[in-house]
Amino acid sequence: MEIVFIRHGQTDVNKDNRIQGAQVDAELNDYGREYAQKAAKNFDESQFDVVYSSPMKRAVETAEIFTKGQKQIKLDDRLLEFDFGDWDGKKMADLAKKYPDVMDPWGKVNRNYVKYAPNGETYEEFDQRCGEFLDEMYHKYSDKKVLVVAHGRLIRMMTAHYLTNGDMDKIDTMNNSALTKFSVRAGIPRLIYYNRLLA
Repeated sequence: MEIVFIRHGQTDVNKDNRIQGAQVDAELNDYGREYAQKAAKNFDESQFDVVYSSPMKRAVETAEIFTKGQKQIKLDDRLLEFDFGDWDGKKMADLAKKYPDVMDPWGKVNRNYVKYAPNGETYEEFDQRCGEFLDEMYHKYSDKKVLVVAHGRLIRMMTAHYLTNGDMDKIDTMNNSALTKFSVRAGIPRLIYYNRLLA
């Protein structure tokens, strides 16, 4: 199986450096839309046998842009972004000031955030749903090419599931509209590239 992940285009929530998890269903902003269209010109959707997307607006629109209306897009709730619970939509700078112990050296929220964020998803729960999705993809499409359009943190965890036993803190966040590719043979995943930009 070859599986390629695309992170959705930029939204105003990204631009404002606010937390954009499963409860923030933002649309692409003008820049995000234009950049995704520019990148999609250098992307060959015809090589993929199946396309999956998070059901969130920002992912679906990005999937439509990259597939150019040529592919059916299957929506899957397991591809929803990480659920930050009550922290969704809050400004990162405010959280960093108030809870410095849950910010990593790159300015991202680490696994300990659940101490302060009611109803937040744990890394273990997140890894489990990502792993279930990846296992199903390999079971169904072991000799196919799969395209998945989703979210920055989710793609980090998909990568972590394959490479670091679910330790997402070891994986950087991809840029908007960037691509990551894995090749999986005999159940063994290999990273081909991470955070590739097409424009």
